[in-house]
Amino acid sequence: MKILSTDRELNLLKILFFLFGIQIMSWVPRFPEVKANLQLSNGQFGSLLSLGSVGNLTSLIIVGHLVHKFGARQIMRIAALVMALSLSFLTHSTSSLLFFIFIVLQGASISAFHICINTQGFHFQDRTKRQVVTLLSGFWSSGALITSILAGFMVDRVELGTYSNVLAVICLVAMLYIIQQLSPNLVTANTNPDSDHRARDMFKGFKIDRLVSGGLLCSIMLEFSIGDWAAIFVKEDMGIKSGIHTLPYILFTVAMITGRLNLHKLLERYSIHELAVKASLLSGLSFIAGIAAVSIVGTSNKVLVILILSISFTIAGLGSSFLGPSVMNAANTRSKFPSSVVIGQIGVINISLVFVARWVIAWTAQATSLSIAILIPAVMLLTVPYFAKIFKSA
Repeated sequence: MKILSTDRELNLLKILFFLFGIQIMSWVPRFPEVKANLQLSNGQFGSLLSLGSVGNLTSLIIVGHLVHKFGARQIMRIAALVMALSLSFLTHSTSSLLFFIFIVLQGASISAFHICINTQGFHFQDRTKRQVVTLLSGFWSSGALITSILAGFMVDRVELGTYSNVLAVICLVAMLYIIQQLSPNLVTANTNPDSDHRARDMFKGFKIDRLVSGGLLCSIMLEFSIGDWAAIFVKEDMGIKSGIHTLPYILFTVAMITGRLNLHKLLERYSIHELAVKASLLSGLSFIAGIAAVSIVGTSNKVLVILILSISFTIAGLGSSFLGPSVMNAANTRSKFPSSVVIGQIGVINISLVFVARWVIAWTAQATSLSIAILIPAVMLLTVPYFAKIFKSA
């Protein structure tokens, strides 16, 4: 079988990460419509969304070992198919029960695909000695950005179900094609009995790295929360209608892409430890300042509100852009397990913590206000300097 060149493989991985970002984030900017279809409150909708963690957790427990044992290709294909199907059902559903079933399936497929492509990224990185994991995350964010722009334009123009169906089919076909093209270089099944890792080995050798787990949660929670709540916050709490309500989210994503694609330039002058400390503080304080400012200004001056949020979200996105991928890089370096198993182990702890954090944010929004609730992940970012010592030992 023909072996791909490293440049060709990297370009295909970039496209696959890009499509992954489009696929899983395509419906996020239209959450207000999804919530309206289900006729749920903020607390109920946020809680229902967080139940996708059940599927995430299941995949994280078993898929890393499946990739190590059987290789990545078939798992990636199945995960891509389930992602497409679940997206279609989630955006059509008016039943909370059906929504629950498909949000769990979507969570499982997302985690499975996440493990596969990040394992492939680490596999490429180990073979070529080129630091690409953060770069690839930038292409994921680029896909999320394209989705946000497209979704904002399509609001009030194309019905949600039609939009999601077309997008799901396009992404599925493209993903399957790229997976086939990558086949010669995809992680293959382990054939060395001395390095065999069975599912039960995960529990026998499971060790919680508190610094990695805490650092990862605090680094990525703002990105999760902005994905969950930014569109709803700007549209419903700030009263900014039409497609422009996605602008702060779009700018946040643009800033994340910029940070991830240019981290290697900063690493020529600064250590990752120094960058992580300063960037987390900049990101958290910027976001807190922006939410506080629009709360003081009020919702009467829409132009001023959207300007403040746009600046705040942009700085917050730039500061937090590379933190999550960098923590995963450190986790892989600190662990003795294969990359696929590392991603699964770290993910099990992280998704459990994210599940709790999402519930806390959702019900804080219900009990108080969304303005207060979305400050929680910004405060969490301010604790990242404590966890940043993992970069010194990585």
